[in-house]
Amino acid sequence: MIPVQSAFGLGDALFFTPFVLLGVAILVFGAVMVYLDHRKEMALIESGQYADANPDPRAWILGGGLLVLALGLGSIVSAFLSGGAVGDGVTAVFLGLAALAYYFYKRRVVATTTA
Repeated sequence: MIPVQSAFGLGDALFFTPFVLLGVAILVFGAVMVYLDHRKEMALIESGQYADANPDPRAWILGGGLLVLALGLGSIVSAFLSGGAVGDGVTAVFLGLAALAYYFYKRRVVATTTA
């Protein structure tokens, strides 16, 4: 009689152990970062040095523009290397360039109004 291998064996457990440990390590690292940021803000509040921070929304435009530009350029390069037709990569590139142009325009406008 041939045994049926339907059980979850030790080899499978050893294979998935590094992936589980990596996931736990990422979660612990995130929790530690949140805790340290919370402690820093509480210390600033207690010492009276905490000012209401105005987060700059332009940073999201810069990050988004760079991300869309990189994705578009990657799509175009992939299309050229595979010999296929260029698809939506051109649109993504121009959208990324527009976001970057808007970011630098707003940065210049804010710099001239505050100076």
